[in-house]
Amino acid sequence: MRSKAHIGKLILLAAMTIMASSAMASEFTSFDEALGQAKAQNKMLVIDFYTDW
Repeated sequence: MRSKAHIGKLILLAAMTIMASSAMASEFTSFDEALGQAKAQNKMLVIDFYTDW
């Protein structure tokens, strides 16, 4: 019974990951343009950055 719950959680996690990755669009815009789009659509702005220190 416990292994079925783990398998169900694993399938749910995989499905959520696939849906999230397909919903995300990697688009490079200026901060001001992105902020304007977020305000126009009444959405939050997500800023993702990376560094290799």
